[in-house]
Formats: sequence, structure tokens, C-alpha cells
Amino acid sequence: MSISVSQASPEEWPEASAFIFADAAADDQDLQINEFLETIKTNQYGQKQLLVARENGILLGAGVLIFTDASTAFFWPPFTTRTDCAAALLQEMAARIDQSEVSIGQALLEPGQLNLRRLLTQNGFPHLTNLLFMRHPLTEIRSHGLLSANQIRSVPFDEQTNRHRFLELLDLTHQLSYDCPALNHCRTAEESLESHRSSGDSDQKHWYLFQHENTDLGVLLLSEHRSENLWEVVYMGVAPEQRGKGYGAALIQFGLQQALAHHQSALMLAVDHKNSYAIKIYEESGFIRQNTLSVHARMRSHFSGKKPKIH
Repeated sequence: MSISVSQASPEEWPEASAFIFADAAADDQDLQINEFLETIKTNQYGQKQLLVARENGILLGAGVLIFTDASTAFFWPPFTTRTDCAAALLQEMAARIDQSEVSIGQALLEPGQLNLRRLLTQNGFPHLTNLLFMRHPLTEIRSHGLLSANQIRSVPFDEQTNRHRFLELLDLTHQLSYDCPALNHCRTAEESLESHRSSGDSDQKHWYLFQHENTDLGVLLLSEHRSENLWEVVYMGVAPEQRGKGYGAALIQFGLQQALAHHQSALMLAVDHKNSYAIKIYEESGFIRQNTLSVHARMRSHFSGKKPKIH
């Protein structure tokens, strides 16, 4: 008989969860299973999907697919020892992503996981890019003073008064960007903004655009990760005609000062490993390279047509 893949019923959750955490340390296994089950139980509108693969009624594998917002889905590589089972789970995930309204479904893997990465590529999730993760310990923050010296003003995001400005500037900063440029062709500025909103715990609380007189220069979107007592640079972009003037470094300095003022332990970010210009800004600002992960993704350009909502 062939392998069948379906969304796990509540009755199947315990068995599937135990399968996923079978290799966890004995001391932590029950805790991890219970925490995972609580996450699945709080699911709304089908956003958190636990998939199971069976053959002759026997559980062979499991997969987790999460729609984090209206435009983005994340998935974990299949939990199984069989290649054919992993392929079946990945193909089901690809079909569910295609049937949704998201613009991208993605997973992060260690670059050295070559067999798994090859399996993802063969089943609809090709390599997109590598992300370099960087971290600033919020010590020895170097002051450039460019914002105050040039009378550049930071303007907090407001849903009612300047959302349209943010969207226009976000769209503008995507132009000729070296930071995952493929994404700019598969999602709108609106979708990009909503995707950034789902990062971390603080929604839009620390989003800023920067202007000099009547000219908008760039945007900086920061997010809190409260459990780790750190902030993240979710996005930083400068308008094309304003690049090369030091504004990127100034925006990052502003973010560092904001994180420090809120007593955070660090400021972190992820950047396309090919974006040498941005990496230079970050390193000169005191960010330290941490690790690199490979992004495998299925984007809207891989499928076509208007898709129904996932719920």
C-alpha cells in the first residue's frame, strides 16, 4: 500500500507528538511533548497543522506546518527515517501552501545537512539563500551622531496616521536590495509589513521611519523577544537615492540605543550572506557573527492563481 498523509486528528496528537520527540532526552521528553500539545490545542483557523504519514495504518512520520501570518508559513523538516515518507510529507506541505494565500513557505536548516536539503529541493522547496545571524551585546555602542547632526527625525508607526507612508517607504527600500531580493518579486509591501509584524512579541511597538524635512529616508523595524530579554532588527532599509550617506549605520545606532535604553541583553538580526554592504555596516557597528542557516522555500512564483484562505 502507498503512504497516506493527512492532518492529525486530536486522537492522533499524542502518538504523533511522541513520535516527533522520540529522540529527546528522557528528562525533557514529557515536558516537550506536553508543551507541543498545548501549542497544537490552541490552534485557530488551521494555522498550526500537525501532519501524519501512515502505511497500512502504521505511523511512519510526522510533519509540522505553521501559518504564522497571512503571507508566511514555516515548516519543520519531516520527522521520519524513510526517504519516501519524507517526500510524501513535503509534497503534502507544498500542496497546502499552494492552496493558501501565503506568498512563501520556508524552513531553516544547517548548511551541512546536504541530504535533507537535497530532499527538500527535490520536493518543491529549493534553496533560497543563506542567512547570517549576528548579535550585538549592547556594549561599546559607537556614537555616530548622524541623526541629530542632520536633523533627522524618527517617526513611530501609527496604524491610523502613517501606515500608507510606511508601506510606500518599505516598497521603495526593497528596490535594488541585496537582502533576499527574490522575496521582493513574490510578495507585496503590505504582505511584507504583516510578515514583520508576526516576528517577536511586540507587534508594531518599535517601528520607525526616518525623515529629513519632508523627505522620508528609511525604516527600522524592531521587535522584542521577551523570554530572552533581547530585541531583533526585523528589517532595516534605506531608500535607493539616500544610500551611501551613512544613514544605514545611523538607523542601526538608533536601534542599539533603543534596545539599551530598554535594558535588553542584546540586539540580534539576520542578513542575507550575500549582502556584503549591510554586513559591513553591522560589523562596524559592533555586531558579531553567530551562525549561518540555509533557507529552503516555496514562493508564490512557484505556483499561480488566486488561492483560498487557509481557514
